[in-house]
Amino acid sequence: MALAKKLSLKRKLNSVTKELAVLNIELAEQMILLASQTQDSAPLIGAVKALREAQEIYSSKSMPRKNAEVQKALGDTLLNLGRANDDVEALESAVQAYRSAVTLASMLGDEAMRRAVKKNYALSLRLLENHTGRPLKAGAA
Repeated sequence: MALAKKLSLKRKLNSVTKELAVLNIELAEQMILLASQTQDSAPLIGAVKALREAQEIYSSKSMPRKNAEVQKALGDTLLNLGRANDDVEALESAVQAYRSAVTLASMLGDEAMRRAVKKNYALSLRLLENHTGRPLKAGAA
C-alpha cells in the first residue's frame, strides 16, 4: 500500500510540475504582450523569470523540443529587453539562449526552427558588438 501511495504522489507531482511549466509560459506570453502594448520593458523582466522557471522543468534531455521552444522564447524576450534598455547583459544572455536553441533544433532535425533562431542569434550578436565595440564570432550556432 505504501508503494502504491508513493507512486500516486509521484505521478501527481509530475502532473503539477508540468502544469506549472505551462502556466509559467502563459504568464511570460501575457507579460510580453503587456510590454508590447504599453511600450514598457519592465514586464519583460517578469517574462524572463517565468521562462527560466519553465526552462528548469523542461530539461533538454527529457523534453528537448519544449526546452528548445522555451530557449527561443527566452532569447527573443532577452533580445527585446536588451534592445529596449541598451542592456548588454540581456543581449549576452539572449546569445546564450539562442545558442542552446540552435543546438537543440539541430539535434531535433528542425531546420525551420534552426533558421529562425539563427536569424535572431545573428541580430543579438550585431547588437552586442555595437554596444561593446568588440567584434564577436558567431561561434557554434
